[in-house]
Amino acid sequence: MKPKPILILFFLLMSIYFYGLGLLSIADRFTFLGFWGIGSIHLLIGFGIFLGKEIAITTATYVTLLDFLFGLLWAIVGLTVSSIILAILSALALFLLLDEDVRMELKV
Repeated sequence: MKPKPILILFFLLMSIYFYGLGLLSIADRFTFLGFWGIGSIHLLIGFGIFLGKEIAITTATYVTLLDFLFGLLWAIVGLTVSSIILAILSALALFLLLDEDVRMELKV
């Protein structure tokens, strides 16, 4: 399978994940807005990867690194299934984004 649809699916799923967390915390306005902001960033990056924009691919690397680090931190604080899944999916996406051949294919 090509890496472009995998990365687009990853960022789409991450945006849905953060939108869902925002809906679960709708009682706290700032937490709700924060999760929706993070979800929107993931959605925009996924759309940028779909279009093949260089800035989206570069930003995707940094955002995925942050997702991975926060997933690890979340797993250290409290070991849950969602924290493990976040860390593993982010690590796989980061592995793809750091490969130079994949980066060249994403620009096409």
